[in-house]
Amino acid sequence: MTNINPKGKTAITKTIDAHDARVHFGQLLDEVGKKDFTYFVKRRGKLVAVILSPEDYIDILEIGAELNDPEINKALTQSEKEFELGEVGTEEDIFKILRGQQDG
Repeated sequence: MTNINPKGKTAITKTIDAHDARVHFGQLLDEVGKKDFTYFVKRRGKLVAVILSPEDYIDILEIGAELNDPEINKALTQSEKEFELGEVGTEEDIFKILRGQQDG
């Protein structure tokens, strides 16, 4: 499976049996460290572990912290209300704002 991780990079996710993970552990570490792989490890058909890079783990922690930030939650709630009321701008509006910031 291929996904996009929080930083926009393509991440490859694979599932592997615990026995195979043990036999090929060094190779798994190399792939996780160099190629942006994540492995789900199963034992007897049940997911028991995830092997991912330290960078991906830190990204997950940062996302969790942001989701628990009261200011971010307040801004998201306000944005949802504005969207429901139709108070949204177009892509063109955003570009105009950005161009104004560059000019000013």
